[in-house]
Amino acid sequence: MKTFIVLGCVLTLFLGCRDNNVIKLDSTYVEALSKNREIRAKNRVNYLELTGLFKLDSTSNSFGAAESNTFILGVENIAQTVGSITLSKEALTFYAEKDVEIKTDQGEKIESIVLNLDENGNSIMLYHEQIKWRVITRSGALYLRVWNLNNPAIEAFKGYESYDINGDFIFDADFNYYERSRIESVASKLGVDDVTVFIGNIQFSYKDKPYRLEIGEQGFVMVSDLTSGETTYGGGRYMYIELPKSSEKIILDFNYLYNPPCAFSEFTTCLYPTRQNQLAFEIKAGELLKNKR
Repeated sequence: MKTFIVLGCVLTLFLGCRDNNVIKLDSTYVEALSKNREIRAKNRVNYLELTGLFKLDSTSNSFGAAESNTFILGVENIAQTVGSITLSKEALTFYAEKDVEIKTDQGEKIESIVLNLDENGNSIMLYHEQIKWRVITRSGALYLRVWNLNNPAIEAFKGYESYDINGDFIFDADFNYYERSRIESVASKLGVDDVTVFIGNIQFSYKDKPYRLEIGEQGFVMVSDLTSGETTYGGGRYMYIELPKSSEKIILDFNYLYNPPCAFSEFTTCLYPTRQNQLAFEIKAGELLKNKR
């Protein structure tokens, strides 16, 4: 999340360009938006490296290149069986296959290790050859997530195109904090609902009609509109806003909308916009679904 906070803060670079409640689309604005997209493009390697997502629904789960494993990894130059993850009432444990070298982040070689989960439900990362993996938690269930640092998708992907910068989708809006955060079940790509915390909402008007968006923690916004599934990703788009210190006027700039992780890889777990955040007009701003060439 820290990365996204940085991206949101880029917005402050051009807030001084406001004139009569309108953002000047000058070189300062273009530079800030370009920087945001540049940082985001670098971070996407994490999604392009993904090569597997498997639900841990049995007591012992082996994985590797061989078809005899519980989870088969289509990755070259790795062991036939890398190891297995065992679930018991006492612990979640990884056991390395005999003579297979497994390392931690610190380069320590291990034969077995208890996979304690952090506050986000994630275990430590483990490594073998060009793959890395960890256990993640989604909607109370455990999944094995695997990355391939040499995934051909990294070089193959050239990026997505974006709409031209459009001043019609930059709004003076009212941000309102809730007295208490709201917890809501939100649909996800996994086909099960996950929990999201909403801390406030943004209210704005477009063509004399009022609209409202629910805002998540750290200024996270999920949006779908009438371009979704047409020119933009069908599961909606994301953006981050810089949160004000209190309920007050802010700038809502849809030129910062970008495609969620599930637009890049089938092994992601994206959340979909809630009903409240499904806007009944076309947002012709932000990232498109069309690939760059």
